[in-house]
Amino acid sequence: MARSKPVTKDLTDCGICLLTIEEPKALPCLHSYCLKCLSQWAKGKKDKVRCPICSQDFPIPPEGIKGFITNFVINTLKDRRELEEKLHAKDARVICSCCGATDSKAEAYCTDCGGFICEDCGATHRKILVFQDHKTIPYIDLQSGKVDIKSVMKKQCCKEHKGQVLRFYCKTCGVLICHECTIIDHPTSSHSLVNLKHATKEQRSEVNQLMTDCNKVRDMVEGFLKSAEQVQHNLEKSLEKAKAALHQAADAAREKITQKEKEHEAELSQAAAVSKKQIEAQKESLQMQQTRLQTALQMATEVTQTGSDHDLALVFSSLKDNLSQLRDMKPGTVDGNLGEVKFTPNPSTLSTALSLGSMSIGRNKSNAPASPGVKKTEISAIRSYSKSSQSRGPRHGGIGTWKLSIQFGNRGQQILQDGRDIAITSVGELIVLDNGHYGSHGQAMLFNQSGDFKHSLDTKQGLKSGQISYPWNVVVSQDGRIFITHLVSHVNVYDQNRTYKYRFPTKSPSNVSSDAQDTALYGLALDNQGCLLVGECNQKYISKHRLDGSHVSSIKVTIQPGYIAVTSTDKLIVSNGGWSYPIAQVLDPTGNILHTLKPPSDVSSWIPYGICCTADDDIYIANCQPASNGGGIYCYSISGQYMGCITKEVDEPTGLALIESENKMLVVESKSVKIFSRQ
Repeated sequence: MARSKPVTKDLTDCGICLLTIEEPKALPCLHSYCLKCLSQWAKGKKDKVRCPICSQDFPIPPEGIKGFITNFVINTLKDRRELEEKLHAKDARVICSCCGATDSKAEAYCTDCGGFICEDCGATHRKILVFQDHKTIPYIDLQSGKVDIKSVMKKQCCKEHKGQVLRFYCKTCGVLICHECTIIDHPTSSHSLVNLKHATKEQRSEVNQLMTDCNKVRDMVEGFLKSAEQVQHNLEKSLEKAKAALHQAADAAREKITQKEKEHEAELSQAAAVSKKQIEAQKESLQMQQTRLQTALQMATEVTQTGSDHDLALVFSSLKDNLSQLRDMKPGTVDGNLGEVKFTPNPSTLSTALSLGSMSIGRNKSNAPASPGVKKTEISAIRSYSKSSQSRGPRHGGIGTWKLSIQFGNRGQQILQDGRDIAITSVGELIVLDNGHYGSHGQAMLFNQSGDFKHSLDTKQGLKSGQISYPWNVVVSQDGRIFITHLVSHVNVYDQNRTYKYRFPTKSPSNVSSDAQDTALYGLALDNQGCLLVGECNQKYISKHRLDGSHVSSIKVTIQPGYIAVTSTDKLIVSNGGWSYPIAQVLDPTGNILHTLKPPSDVSSWIPYGICCTADDDIYIANCQPASNGGGIYCYSISGQYMGCITKEVDEPTGLALIESENKMLVVESKSVKIFSRQ
């Protein structure tokens, strides 16, 4: 008979003290520790304990750490490991477990006593009546592998009925039982009982299938992890190239632009540091998933391949639950767009030393490396213009001086009835949403940047595919797709030719009541990973989607997300667009409130609507009031501090967008569109 695989040492060592586990206690994630070590680790914790290996939190049982299940599999593996070490040590000389004489040499192993016996003790062992039915295995057969060590391990006995071997499995209760249990506690009239070997055959098959699925997930995680490492390598490599390009440009006019060179280098390093931090966070998440998968698969492999039937049956429920969770786990993604920072010299301004060039993060759409399973066109949103943090033009944050250059939509055939939002398409046209007057369903109109009307999207009444009803927010992705929220339960999607393509619904988070009011989609933004954020105002949540409409995640928020913007550090800026008590807030990515944007002291009426962020994460927000009542565009810092008024030359402004590369600000009013230029 071939030898069974040796016990993996990692499974029998405590993850805290790193020694062999004593009194093993298993957390629900299947990581096991010494009772003493885990108790010390959880000292001072009242409700939850965090696993030292995978960092998952688990509620502490009412009886304390002792209440966690005892991992009998570890005890069995420890016994096997000790037996293997004795049998296969270089100076393999095993002392008799009975007499303990140092000059005695073990000749056999008693499977019932669980110990080695010498020749003399073996003779006595066979003579004593109570030991006569014990099974002994020659020492040489165990050492040579003729007899499998796994087959001689002491059988598990019933705790309730002393000496009774656990030979059956109760499928009704999910526990191992002995023969007497089948009569008293688990009668066949009300319990489904099967022979242990039959039960573990089915269990082994089910666990093997789960392991196959988890191996696929692990392969995906490892693929993403490799991508993250490659992206990080690309970032470091391209950072050096970018700095070299910067230095070469600076040499041409060193005397005039030394200070400017330092400023740009700091911007490059800062941008790379932000990207590196995000990459590290993605790697950390993937490594954590990798650790969980490896540990669970390692345990499952040991139990199914080297563990006994008793071992498998004892941990089957926990093992199945853990593997099922891991099988369904969605691996974190890797944003390949973070892997490059560029510096492009600007020859036209070198002579005046106004700017050495421009800095950008990521590659263009055609050559940006995608993470496994992610389309290149879905990696990032437009970075030259947007209502959120996608802008990466020259850094001109703060207030500045803005001058009205163009106004349109207030004359001719295309007069706005109730303007709501604005964005710029991939071909440079302005798409303006008009909520319409009472009795109409609104429309989406396209103008050139001179204010000339070009065409409209479908404005037919009704809620059929492609049609819109009371449009509210619009964004444009890098590949030119147009996304529009309107007062129905789906987001409409059009291609760059203004042709309707598809629509998709949002999904509320688990902590939102399912019996809430009808869905009302308002807020819309693109995040730094190129995903779409959709605000639902009746149930107060933000739903995250890939550009194909597939759901990623959802978070609960405290106010109606009527307008949304995203900073370069993934903070969310949300205003409720006049719902109930008007308010605007800065949130972290999970929806926790960081700051509230309080109205300026000289503004008597505050109804925050449209929001956009500069490349420096300054916040521009529209106060939808008449100019005589405090209407205007106001500037705040990312920490929520009021910085000043951008302009009051607006009347009931609703939507905002920035084209920082051209120093332009687009503002939709109730009855017109205005374009401001920064002086």
